[in-house]
Amino acid sequence: MEMTHIQMLLASAGYYRGAIDGDAGPLTRQAAQIIERNAAANHTAWPWPRRLIAAAQAVLNAQGHEAGTVDGYVGHNTREALTGWLSAKAGTVDDVARTPAFDRTAPVELPRQSEVTAFYGSPGPGGTVEQRLATATAPAPMRLDWALETTVTRLRVHEKCAPALTAALAGVYDHYGDTVWRRIGLDRYAGGYNPRRMRGGTSWSMHAYGCAIDIFAAPNGLRTRCPKALFCGAEYKPFLDIMESHGWLPAVRLWGADAMHFQMAKL
Repeated sequence: MEMTHIQMLLASAGYYRGAIDGDAGPLTRQAAQIIERNAAANHTAWPWPRRLIAAAQAVLNAQGHEAGTVDGYVGHNTREALTGWLSAKAGTVDDVARTPAFDRTAPVELPRQSEVTAFYGSPGPGGTVEQRLATATAPAPMRLDWALETTVTRLRVHEKCAPALTAALAGVYDHYGDTVWRRIGLDRYAGGYNPRRMRGGTSWSMHAYGCAIDIFAAPNGLRTRCPKALFCGAEYKPFLDIMESHGWLPAVRLWGADAMHFQMAKL
């Protein structure tokens, strides 16, 4: 079992929001500790590699893939469960499969999450990101998701991301038309630039780099997976395709949850 698989499993359970980079750092270990506490398991005497495997086994069992005893050893049952989980994950991505009609080649170079500081600048107080913010323009007024009586047309993101966001939203609007765009909630803007940390972690959120936006949060929440997330529905496939074609990658296609989230950064 590779460390990237462990991180993917921890992320699928909603406990890990860091990069899928194969590095068993503090966020990965913190996620495993949460799983141990939730299971009332005392694994503190085990070395970290075994504890992380055990956490992954617990996730596999909880999600219906029978890894067997949570013992931190990768035996036949664990390997079979992981294979089943990865196959099911591929099927989940197919549920929100890309529509061939759209060109999916991003028009700009996209960094990996581990490279965003070098690409976008340093976030937070005293950082350089805020000096490099720009405004994307919505094709029509968008309702604030938390205050629907308020509308905006100017969306604050990084200067490297603003042109692509303007183009992506225009493409979505042109495809659906005003009436459908509003009816299915694609006009519900749930946030862009926000100098905050990742939820439950210490790393900076992609929002802190100005390279992430959220749309229609409630039915597309952080821990809501396909097919329950609204954006997993067939009506939204062109929306995801158009956003991705402009470099705004859907989180539901990156890690299978948090469908409201789009970012100009790869895993």
